[in-house]
Amino acid sequence: MRFLRAVFQRSQTLLEACLPSHCLLCNLTSQQSLICQYCYDAILAERTYCLHCGCGLITTQNYCGECLQHQFEFQQLHALASYQAPFPQLIKKLKYQNQLLYADLLGLLLADSIKQRFNEQQLQKIDYIIPVPLHIKKLRTRGFNQTQLISEALSQHLSINIAQQMVIRNKFTQAQEGLSRSQRTKNLNNAFSLSEKGRVTLAGKHIVLIDDVVTTGATINSLCQCLLAANVKRVDVWCICRTELN
Repeated sequence: MRFLRAVFQRSQTLLEACLPSHCLLCNLTSQQSLICQYCYDAILAERTYCLHCGCGLITTQNYCGECLQHQFEFQQLHALASYQAPFPQLIKKLKYQNQLLYADLLGLLLADSIKQRFNEQQLQKIDYIIPVPLHIKKLRTRGFNQTQLISEALSQHLSINIAQQMVIRNKFTQAQEGLSRSQRTKNLNNAFSLSEKGRVTLAGKHIVLIDDVVTTGATINSLCQCLLAANVKRVDVWCICRTELN
């Protein structure tokens, strides 16, 4: 499965190289392989967000009310953007239409937004990035894990190693969309565990979890609890979108 995915992704990349370069967002001719300068600048424009959980803010305060009401197990979350156009469409094209080039685009944009926020010294303290895993049934159905593909692009741009196959998703959970916070939390009880290699390798390390969309943070919190119980030193989160909560 991994081999076929790699062949498919490589074929898409080669096709892109053979055609006139067009922006994946606006479809206009682009001097870059995946995105034009105008769309790039618009997406990476400065946004005001909570410095802890990444929720967008309409004021210049540092932290949001969400962080005062709910405990998050991660130290810090960085999001490329809020869950608004064009990102829902880009993520759906990747996840449900198998357009794997969008993983390269989203990974590039997330990496560049990370470079805007964190300096080289801060990034060098990170030991591994870990894509949020899918359950084996969902992985077989979809054929790939979109967070794994985004993580691979991030690893190339940021030179941070991926911790491969160290976290296991034990439960085939129902879709989280439409569930309340308490329902999401219950849905994810004991959803993750570490392999024997993971318990040894990740102990005492600084880890960053990679996800496409973070809503209430229930999935991330469950995974953080699993890692922290295994003596991981610190867990941060990087994601493409952080959904705004009312």
